[in-house]
Formats: sequence, C-alpha cells, structure tokens
Amino acid sequence: MKEVRKVIHKGKEILIIEYAGSKPDRMIEILAEAKRLMQTDKKCVLVLSIFGKNYITPAFMRHLEKEVLKIENSIEKNAVMGLTEVQKWLLKGINTWYKRPLCHFDSYDEAMNFLVE
Repeated sequence: MKEVRKVIHKGKEILIIEYAGSKPDRMIEILAEAKRLMQTDKKCVLVLSIFGKNYITPAFMRHLEKEVLKIENSIEKNAVMGLTEVQKWLLKGINTWYKRPLCHFDSYDEAMNFLVE
C-alpha cells in the first residue's frame, strides 16, 4: 500500500501514513495497514501522519480512537501535518486523551526533524 511506507531520515526509520486526498473509508483502510505493520514489526516506531484535502469524519475519529489504543505502546513519537485550522482544534482534543501527544507541523522537514530529535 503506497500510503503506508517506511523512510530513513538521519539514520532513523520513520513510518509515513499518508491520508492526503483520501475519503473516510480509505482512511480507515490506511490506518488498518499502518496498524498491521506496527504489530508485525513489534518495535517502537516514529510516525508521521500526513493529511490534506480530506474530511476527517466522526466515524473515522471513533475508529482512530479505538484502534490507537491497540498500538499506542508501539509509537515512540508522533507528528502530523496538513491539518486545517478546524482539524488542529480537533487535534487539541485528541491530545487530552492520547498518551503520546501528536505535534502538528507545517512542513515535512520540520516534522521529520522533530521525530528524529
């Protein structure tokens, strides 16, 4: 699946989860693939989730909330980019219950550098 891939940045492996342009049903499929990969590797990962030109529905959020509990111990550090202003407000809500807060970045380079620091 091209939306879920690993890249090496400054010697560290980062899992890229690209939701940009995807419809809600496809976003759920992408999340399922990322979860499968994390559970298969059985090691902590650095994660960059990329959004853009998509609508984050309540159904996707509920699914994310449920599924993240199954993999949150596999996530060392989490970054996100491409959110709208409204989605950034939703991110603040997510960070109230999520053990490893998501940090939003406006650029790919900023997000990648944050993850490897």
